[in-house]
Amino acid sequence: MRTLQEINELVGGRIVRGDQALRLTAVRPLDQAESGSISFVSKQKYVQFLQSTKASAVLLSSELIEAHLNSIPESVAILEVKSPYVAFAQSAQFLAAKIPAPIGVHPSSVVEPSAKIGKNVSLGPFAYVGTNARVGDGAVLYGGVHVEADASVGEGSILYNHVVIRHNCHVGAGCILHPGVVIGSDGFGFAPKMAEDGKDLEKLQHIKIPQSGNVVIENHVEIGSNSCVDRGALGTTLIQSGTKIDNLVQIGHNAELGKNCILVAQSGVAGSTKLGTAVTLAAQAGVAGHLSIGSGALILGQAGVAQDVDPGKKMMGTPALPATQFLRNSVYFGQLTKLVGRLNKLEKKIFSKDK
Repeated sequence: MRTLQEINELVGGRIVRGDQALRLTAVRPLDQAESGSISFVSKQKYVQFLQSTKASAVLLSSELIEAHLNSIPESVAILEVKSPYVAFAQSAQFLAAKIPAPIGVHPSSVVEPSAKIGKNVSLGPFAYVGTNARVGDGAVLYGGVHVEADASVGEGSILYNHVVIRHNCHVGAGCILHPGVVIGSDGFGFAPKMAEDGKDLEKLQHIKIPQSGNVVIENHVEIGSNSCVDRGALGTTLIQSGTKIDNLVQIGHNAELGKNCILVAQSGVAGSTKLGTAVTLAAQAGVAGHLSIGSGALILGQAGVAQDVDPGKKMMGTPALPATQFLRNSVYFGQLTKLVGRLNKLEKKIFSKDK
């Protein structure tokens, strides 16, 4: 429970209306809000719910307040903020209930004698910290987490159940890895060895290329459940600070992700591809290997990128094209049946004249 004034100080807002001592317990959508909750409006289409909301307080931009102040019930406190959506996220963190977490070191956990464990580290049931591994102060390892030999986990990071950090891979400070994440699995590298005649496919062999590199994850990175980051074949797979990765995402060996990237569910980055700062891959977008994706680029859902992308570009489709070009092509494609019919009629006229 927090007061309106505490939330106002947190989000850097201004109380337009309401008691500073008003107690708030949760963040809720406008149409589901109850007494004691705070809500927000970030898009014009949700303004319609302001008149009927039961929220005790709302987060609004100055433009929305100016346009809709008279339609908001007088019982609802109003906080003016620069970005309601960001203020909502900050308030939600402030009011969120704590997730149950292991406290201290569970007796079933295993820490190798040469490992170094910081202060106030929590290890859940059957957690394992390997030879010469390091776990920083205040880190939390839930049940079944494995930090293998020579790997490290930074200060204050949280690794949920069954996360695996394989040997010589490194996770920075303040990271969150959700259940089932695997850091440092082998990259997909095989050399095809053909039969002597070059034709007998049954004698084809795929010779494994040892993956002797590692993974480095910098600070404040979050990775969703069952996502995998492969170790480099020879060098390092790198994920820079502030990048957020959704569930079921694949990062190939020797890929490099810049700062503050967003990778949404089921997207993938193939080996040795480099993403600049603040690149976004929407759901199921795929990027081929050995490419460069410029800073600020947006790869829309299910796009398949097969060539370099300039900074700030918005790409759609497979093979991916600039979004405006793809949308124009889509219009033409929708008219293709009609255009083919017209073409057939023209051909008949032309050929009938030739006869």
